[in-house]
Amino acid sequence: MRKNCIRKAKPMSRKGIRNIANIVRKWEKCENTFYFDILHFMEITLPKIVPEYTFIVASMEEMGGAHGLTYPDKAIVKIREDVYDRAVYGSGRDRLTIAHELFHLLMHEDSNIIFARGGGDSNIKKYEDPEWQADAFGGELLIPHGLVKGMSATEISHRCGVSLAAANYQMKVG
Repeated sequence: MRKNCIRKAKPMSRKGIRNIANIVRKWEKCENTFYFDILHFMEITLPKIVPEYTFIVASMEEMGGAHGLTYPDKAIVKIREDVYDRAVYGSGRDRLTIAHELFHLLMHEDSNIIFARGGGDSNIKKYEDPEWQADAFGGELLIPHGLVKGMSATEISHRCGVSLAAANYQMKVG
């Protein structure tokens, strides 16, 4: 990222992000399923939709502190090996990280991101923040809004395979 610049994405509402998550669920043919198998989507389904797409599990040495990196213009998603391994075993936080990176791939190519001068006190609205958008998408994809109405956070956590914190958050923004 450029020094003293912040990234700004095309504005997107929670409802718009939810619609994109629903489209992805349709691609995976799991619109009426609580659990979204993000790894199956990333490794099996997405390459059929985007043939040039590459999913890389990279070493901790290579990735450093980054849990995931996405290069939308190259159609590459890199996930740190420990994050991938935990996602394989159902870690909600790590599954959410991968869903977050998926949104960057789908929506944040360079033509949709601008750099704005700024520092700690930014005037970027949250719905223009690419990181907020990707986090919102992860929650919407892994926790299907239409299916979880009336459920407790604990039930959402178990049925959708997400952390209790993610379930509680999605209930608040519902």
